[in-house]
Amino acid sequence: MITQSRSRVLIVMSLIIVGLTLVSIPTFGHHGTGISYDQNIWVPVTGTVLEFAWKNPHSQLYLAVTDDKGNTVRWGIEMNSPGVMIRQGWTNHQFKPGDQVTVSVHPSRTGAPVGECIPCSGLLNGKELPKPTATEERQPAAPEEKQ
Repeated sequence: MITQSRSRVLIVMSLIIVGLTLVSIPTFGHHGTGISYDQNIWVPVTGTVLEFAWKNPHSQLYLAVTDDKGNTVRWGIEMNSPGVMIRQGWTNHQFKPGDQVTVSVHPSRTGAPVGECIPCSGLLNGKELPKPTATEERQPAAPEEKQ
């Protein structure tokens, strides 16, 4: 009898440990953006909206940006999660293809045409984007619109 009770306790404890391990695995999936983007500088990026992907874990804004040589470069901009953006007054229809956008981003450390706009500030068709909440980290001033 004693060995059956111990066996049951051991099985139950093992199942609890396995269950807790499986439940906690997704928490290891979140990434740090500091390794991909230079958190020490903000760079203004101005372009035409190609696509706005409203999805978890981070929304993505894709812009057609004209570089110094006159070439059109597709930029990918990582933004906050939809839940955070909703609390800031953003919507899934915030950006539409053809909109003119200027945002300040932390640029890629590799020089690739990608950046992180968390918290995000900037201009959409000449109007200021919704402000990040006070609980978010520092943000740059909204970039000036080019004439």
